[in-house]
Amino acid sequence: MKCELYLSLFISGLFVSSLCNSQELLAKHNPKVDVNLSPLTNGVINPFKNSKINPKFNWNLNPAKTSTLNPGTNQAINPVSNVGFNPSENPSINPMYTNVLHPKNPQWKGLYMYDKDDNLAGYITKASQDVMLCFDRNSEWCGFYVRAEQNIFNHFDLKAQFTGDFICYDSMFGYNEFSKEGEWTGRHIK
Repeated sequence: MKCELYLSLFISGLFVSSLCNSQELLAKHNPKVDVNLSPLTNGVINPFKNSKINPKFNWNLNPAKTSTLNPGTNQAINPVSNVGFNPSENPSINPMYTNVLHPKNPQWKGLYMYDKDDNLAGYITKASQDVMLCFDRNSEWCGFYVRAEQNIFNHFDLKAQFTGDFICYDSMFGYNEFSKEGEWTGRHIK
């Protein structure tokens, strides 16, 4: 009877630990702790308040308006034609082969994605200088970003298809995410 109880507790503990993410939200990445990181309170990193970082007003940031940033017209930044940028083709940037890139790995180091209300929405791993992997809130790998220019990255799904979404540097701490129409999604990376 006692052994059954211990075995039951052990199995329950394994189940609960498998549901938990191994990542703690660090204060230096958390806009709810450091309000300077939040576009809600810091106008400099809010694209509605700072037109220099808003691709609706600054076309130099928008892949739909600038051909050098668009993977449809610039094959050098397209992971279908440049397999070095494609995690499905390059094991060194694939989190299923290189486990340290996955947020469930205890040695993981990366960035956090937040929604418009500063709630955790996912995880971002810098796999290389030109590729960032994205994971949802449950640490499921859901796509990747490829550098189009110094501080602009285009978003691709797991099949290396351009979604039209992209991220731009927020001028201070991280990135803001935009839709293919250039609308700020409210999501931001710190």
